[in-house]
Amino acid sequence: MSQGDEILTSDRALAALVNLIAVLADTKYFLGRRVSEWTTGAPTLEAAVTAAAVAQEELGHSRAIYPLLEELPWPGRPLPLERERDRARRYCVSFLDAEFPTWSHVVAACAMIDTGVNTMFEALGDASFEALASRVRRALEEERFHMGYAESLARQIVTFDAGPAALQERVDELLPEMLCWFGPRGEPGVEVLAAEGFLKWANEDLRQRYLARVAPLLLDVGMRLPLRWNLGERRWEYDDLPWNQWNPLQRRLERARAA
Repeated sequence: MSQGDEILTSDRALAALVNLIAVLADTKYFLGRRVSEWTTGAPTLEAAVTAAAVAQEELGHSRAIYPLLEELPWPGRPLPLERERDRARRYCVSFLDAEFPTWSHVVAACAMIDTGVNTMFEALGDASFEALASRVRRALEEERFHMGYAESLARQIVTFDAGPAALQERVDELLPEMLCWFGPRGEPGVEVLAAEGFLKWANEDLRQRYLARVAPLLLDVGMRLPLRWNLGERRWEYDDLPWNQWNPLQRRLERARAA
């Protein structure tokens, strides 16, 4: 009997945990892939060298997380990815679907997507599923370096002539999807994982912790954000999110496609 058999008390919790592991692993996999594609196209040699190291570590995190799916007795669980087209269904934000056409995509992904995953990692650091908890704790040790890199990229790109406008366009595109990524209030999967001791925080707590990290950096580099700081309640307020486009299984927005 695996540890996964012992720690779960309901099929709903098992399904939610399998989905969360697939989401974390896929997100790390595609983030690593997209950053790696720019290791020869970064604007400076230093950025390129660091991008290669970050991409390798992101892919390493995905390889560490994927095997956990085999420990959970859930039929039809997603297969680990070795190549990008190994399966059609992707459990990651749509921003990662295609190769990044500009360096601003790399900057936004490092600053905003990786920060989102790290927020979830922190919520899992004391999870009752120790095999998962130990992996995310190790990943967070490396992620301190990644977050420093992301901040340096954000501060650097706004010094380029077209940098602020390019980064603003990426922020406008990505922020709504990342705010949705933590799910709507009362989402059943997150609720059951919190009740079973896997997650420290529920949806809105996760979203607020994410904003506490990403919003100050983006504002400091001159980005306009659809956010308001509620001083009395000490929380970020945001506009209505596009839940009508939200795919809760794959944790992505289903964006309209051109005919």
